[in-house]
Amino acid sequence: MSIEKTLGPILAKLSDVGKPQRKFMAELFSVLLGHQGRATFENLARYSCFTELTFRRWFARFFDWVEFNTACMALYPGDYIGVIDCTFVPKSGKTTYGLGKFWSSCAGKAQRGLEASVLACVNVATKQCFALEATQTPPGITPRDGRVYSRLSFYLEQLSDCLPRLTALTHWVGDGFYAKKEVFDLLANAGRHLSTRLRSDADLHHLWLGGRQPGQRGPNRKYDGKARFEDLGRWEAVGAHPVHDHISLYTQLLYSKRFASTLPVVLLLDTRSNKYVLLASTHLHQQPAQVAYYYHLRFQIELLFRDAKQFTGMTQCQARSQDKLDFHLNASLAAINVARLMLEKDESLHNSINALVRRMTDRRIWQVIYRQLGLEGLVDVNQFDSLQCQFWRRKAA
Repeated sequence: MSIEKTLGPILAKLSDVGKPQRKFMAELFSVLLGHQGRATFENLARYSCFTELTFRRWFARFFDWVEFNTACMALYPGDYIGVIDCTFVPKSGKTTYGLGKFWSSCAGKAQRGLEASVLACVNVATKQCFALEATQTPPGITPRDGRVYSRLSFYLEQLSDCLPRLTALTHWVGDGFYAKKEVFDLLANAGRHLSTRLRSDADLHHLWLGGRQPGQRGPNRKYDGKARFEDLGRWEAVGAHPVHDHISLYTQLLYSKRFASTLPVVLLLDTRSNKYVLLASTHLHQQPAQVAYYYHLRFQIELLFRDAKQFTGMTQCQARSQDKLDFHLNASLAAINVARLMLEKDESLHNSINALVRRMTDRRIWQVIYRQLGLEGLVDVNQFDSLQCQFWRRKAA
């Protein structure tokens, strides 16, 4: 299936996108998935009918990425859960917006670069992950700077702005960083639920179910001791992990003083190493196996980051302004959404983005060759402007 047939129904649903911008977006996604080398303005222009200046100008304009990505998700039906996470983008320079020190999971330490907070959704049945919106984290805010506003406050702003437009996503998943009362309260007020990971030494308490004792004075008893994770005698065994057979699941309804709420907690015990992980959900009636499976699906956003950095140039932006950086981050992630839709319609590619990128690059090269052939099927290779594609694979010295 061609990229034009894939993008046609999606761009037609966008209300505030004119014909010139539709033409540019169609060409942009085609070039992002069909170029070789770095995804800079200059290199993208070498593979496109647009000039470098055209790319710079359109990258500075607004585009509703939430509406576009939601339309992509609608073409891939199924049940979805929302996922929130951050990714590190290496970047150098002195005047680049957002440049600072952010945590890099690959390096295992904070490094100088950019950070993008990404909202995504994962299909529960097929595990396909679609990006929804990426926002660059501003520099100079840390949880320890003595101010009320922190990076968590910024993440909450992004989530609260997008939640009213993502009504289909009633359940969200985040890693242990998002196990905070502010996140719990925000999703609860919006009528959504959150599954996340707790600390291994979380302060949890069993609920008192014995009622009032004979002769008891004072208020009713609330707790029945602190939860222990080494002795699972008071935990309910509910079977094996839905994906990993060597992981056993135990559950208990516990009260968390930190979150000031009662949570269904799921303990994942690795029978091979005897180590455990604690998961919790704000949905009181959610099944333990579903909590474990939803958190298992959270890792699909990491594969989304990998594909965007490897194939669509997420880490190769040439711009320094905030608007262009934001456009580039979202475009690289949205291109992966388009690629997933194209792979769904073409079984010959065996669900491989690498195979799709190679095929689209070869097609663009042959299209340029055919356009430059004469009536006799020949081309003058001695002319300076003939066969421009012969320089596409050239790399800088």
